[in-house]
Amino acid sequence: MTADPWPWPADTPLDRARRIAQSYREALAAIAPDRCTQLDDRAREYGQDWVTPQLVTFGMDDLLTAIEAAELAGVTAQVIYQWAYRGHLPRCAGPDGATRYRAGDVLDHVARTRRRRAATKVVGQQHV
Repeated sequence: MTADPWPWPADTPLDRARRIAQSYREALAAIAPDRCTQLDDRAREYGQDWVTPQLVTFGMDDLLTAIEAAELAGVTAQVIYQWAYRGHLPRCAGPDGATRYRAGDVLDHVARTRRRRAATKVVGQQHV
C-alpha cells in the first residue's frame, strides 16, 4: 500500500478540499486582489464564510453560544449539540441561564478528535 503523502493525516476530505481552496485563494489574492475580493464576497453571500481568513480573539474560558462554538470549531451548531449530548462537550450556564460552551472545551474536543483520527489513519496505513 502506498503511503498517503498528505502532510496533515488527521484531515478529513472536507479539510483537504478547504486547504486546497485556500491555497488557490492565496494565489489569486496575490495576482488579482480585486477579483479575489469579488469572489470572497460571493462566497459569503452563499454562507461560506470559511473562505476568507478571520481573526478571532477570545479567552479559553469565554462562554460561547452553540453558533459561536460551531464557528470556532468549523462545524454546524447541530454538531455542537450532538457533542454535548454525547458527553464530549460540557454545557455551561451563561449569564442569562442559557446553555453556553467554554471555548477551551470546544478546542480541546476538536484537538482530541484530530489526534484520534490521525492515529487511526496511521494504524490503518500500517505506519506504526
